[in-house]
Amino acid sequence: MSMKNFKATGLNHITLRVNDIDLAEKFYGELLGFELEKKMGRSMAVYRIGTDSIVLVEAETSYNRDSKDYRVDHFGFTVPKSEIVDEVAAFMKENEVTILSGPANRKKGRFLFISDPDGNMIEIFSEE
Repeated sequence: MSMKNFKATGLNHITLRVNDIDLAEKFYGELLGFELEKKMGRSMAVYRIGTDSIVLVEAETSYNRDSKDYRVDHFGFTVPKSEIVDEVAAFMKENEVTILSGPANRKKGRFLFISDPDGNMIEIFSEE
């Protein structure tokens, strides 16, 4: 199997873990002026920036702001069809890439979470 079908159509979103969702919403919404697209429960907010998004998720445990852990949770690549998510999962498994979650369906589309060699989490998903 090759990855010829995996052609990301964009970097759809970046998800950040934050200590205090209210302070983060004030910063990104009021200070930076990003448009709040939706709230997902009390601990998640999605801001629209053009055709992309930044997702804020309140961490279950706080972290030290002075540490080098900047808390980028993951970034997500869009693919045009749900079947491609499954093809990517099979290819990654064959190449011994860590699969963290999926492939699985969500309310709208299909997703897969993998890990790069440094432990960065990457989402591959289709909204189809």
